[in-house]
Amino acid sequence: MLINHLRPALAFCTLVLVQVLPLLTQAQPNPVVVPFAGGLSEPRDIASAGDARLFVAERSGTIRILDARGNLLPQPFVDLSTQVGSSGFEQGLLGLVFHPDYANNGYAYVNYTNTSGDTRVDRLTRDAVDPNRLDPTTRVNIFSVPQPFSNHNAGDLNFGPDGYLYIGLGDGGDAGDPFGNGQDSTAFLGKILRLDVDGAFPYTIPAGNPYAGHPTVPGEIWAFGVRNPWRAGFDRLTGNYWFADVGQDAREEVNREPAGFAGGANYGWACREGSLLFDAGECQPGAVYDEPIFDYPHDFATGGLSITGGFVYRGQGHAGLYGQYIFCDFLSGNFWATDADDPGLSTTMLPLNVGGVVSFGENASGELFLAIWSEDSIYRLAEPCGNGTTPTGLDAQVLGSGSASLYWDPIPGAQGYRVTGRRAGGAGSKTLTVLSNTATVNILQPSTAYAWTVQARCQSGGTLTQVSDTAFFSTPAARLHQAATALEPVRQANGWQFEAAGPGTWTLFELSGRVLGQGRASAGTVHVAVSDQGLGPVLLSWQPQSGVPQQALLMR
Repeated sequence: MLINHLRPALAFCTLVLVQVLPLLTQAQPNPVVVPFAGGLSEPRDIASAGDARLFVAERSGTIRILDARGNLLPQPFVDLSTQVGSSGFEQGLLGLVFHPDYANNGYAYVNYTNTSGDTRVDRLTRDAVDPNRLDPTTRVNIFSVPQPFSNHNAGDLNFGPDGYLYIGLGDGGDAGDPFGNGQDSTAFLGKILRLDVDGAFPYTIPAGNPYAGHPTVPGEIWAFGVRNPWRAGFDRLTGNYWFADVGQDAREEVNREPAGFAGGANYGWACREGSLLFDAGECQPGAVYDEPIFDYPHDFATGGLSITGGFVYRGQGHAGLYGQYIFCDFLSGNFWATDADDPGLSTTMLPLNVGGVVSFGENASGELFLAIWSEDSIYRLAEPCGNGTTPTGLDAQVLGSGSASLYWDPIPGAQGYRVTGRRAGGAGSKTLTVLSNTATVNILQPSTAYAWTVQARCQSGGTLTQVSDTAFFSTPAARLHQAATALEPVRQANGWQFEAAGPGTWTLFELSGRVLGQGRASAGTVHVAVSDQGLGPVLLSWQPQSGVPQQALLMR
């Protein structure tokens, strides 16, 4: 996966935060990492489905869900441990990605080594009833390739802006590419592939692939000459493709392909290792090798031994990091930023040192997260409190017709927060001051949409941060029975169902108070069908023929 050999140094890769440069002025990069979620087991990848959740792939084969507040849901998204082989450190469940149209088709793709040690890319489909589950019975194989050794399995999966699936495959392992896979035009190993998974099952070869229709080179191949591409990502603004490649003896490298690139690049392994010659016997006559945009030496002071690729930051919280490709070294803990918006792609070392970062991930808003294997935890990239910092992670949970729980990501160094709320589209506002990154508001009106923002108050002179993006939520209509108890319905493909102890009447309301549906039912399972499937929460009320009414606020 990440390293050439299992070095003894692994035992010492615990999380360390070290300020290695003087404090930078505001608007210059000055990131820190802060805990976001724990309770995981050997996290290997972080993915977003385009909503508030984060999905964490664990090496053993389980995928876990984190909510917007970093809470670990008790139920796994899916458990593939019986299919996944993870006896070697670089084996296991290695990659997860969601289809660009996941909201409609429910497709998720995983990359793992099976119990024979071979690479498999499978597709699973979201459960028809529970949106927090993949249905394991829907698992189908998309692509497979035998692996000669247990290491260099790569495993990242990415959908490009072209809608195609990109798969990074290492050279097959051991050391020095003993089978010459990197430069072997007939082998899948040591390559990056590009597949069209929306054509005929299991995939078709995109007509624009550089070797589509070639008599001897597999049409799936997009690029040659990679050793162990460990973590890749597309710039969500420009569409450029970035990936890191783990080195052998001397160099670790970063590569970039611009949006619209025609493919066919050869990154040189095992003729070259980064910008250096590695094995002249592997150099192909007349070949043109693509140089990395940045490589660093095997030196703990200025480089490291095992690169972990990241993403181009396009979030809101770090003004100084915007447009920077963030990556690090797994063993040395050094971090770098390459200016993706600079034609010269200048790279600088960041004032941050974090050991054991096995993967980066983006949430739906473009904020960055890190999987720390030695901590079994997910950390969040944060910016210390200052006038260039912007609060992120705004989340609201409506508690009833008159109250809501508000949450945002904590900002290091903040002395408190100022929360400002108003009726959406209305004049005037109300402000409250809190010390922590949560607030409960109990002065709301029923059937009303609210807009709210947050600022943090910093240490130096009470300076306020930038104002967060505006978040919106709506309170439900007030019901006649304010003493209602909780109803616990289960989501169905076309609505919800719950168990009733006796006969009664159910009503489904929009938060504005508009009735979406109503019906009578006897004891047993009650099905509530919904014809209007719009967006946002709804209130389900159950009035039994005798007894206390029950209610539940549901997300569609």
